[in-house]
Amino acid sequence: MTAIALAISLLVGGCAQQPEEVDPGVLGEINKIGTVIWKERQEVSTGSEILVTHAFLVDVGGDTEEESLGKAVAYLHSRNWTTKVDSRPLNVWLKSSRWKGATIAAYAWSVSEEHDQPEAMKAIESQGIKPTALVSVYAYVGW
Repeated sequence: MTAIALAISLLVGGCAQQPEEVDPGVLGEINKIGTVIWKERQEVSTGSEILVTHAFLVDVGGDTEEESLGKAVAYLHSRNWTTKVDSRPLNVWLKSSRWKGATIAAYAWSVSEEHDQPEAMKAIESQGIKPTALVSVYAYVGW
């Protein structure tokens, strides 16, 4: 009986849905937007699914948030990412035909969620970066 229970648990466990992640090439493109000063892989369970988001803080060297967001988007456009939602000066969402299902969302620092991340704040302070030069970038599979 123990062997049957073990076999069933292995079968059920083996069928558990694996989280879907963006292609490593997408992450490579984000790393080239500017200087990555902090990054984190985040998993969120939504019942039957596990959503994986890669979050980055990127120093693109702009003098204003709007300029920094514009630089990040311009770089992604040069790599054939297309804008799907443009809510500047706050954020821009992009898709690529090269990586099916991948989405990149770029946000101005002031509206990003990294203010609540102590490690991100330490990275900013320790490197003496002005927040207006930063863009928060998120990569995930889905809309």
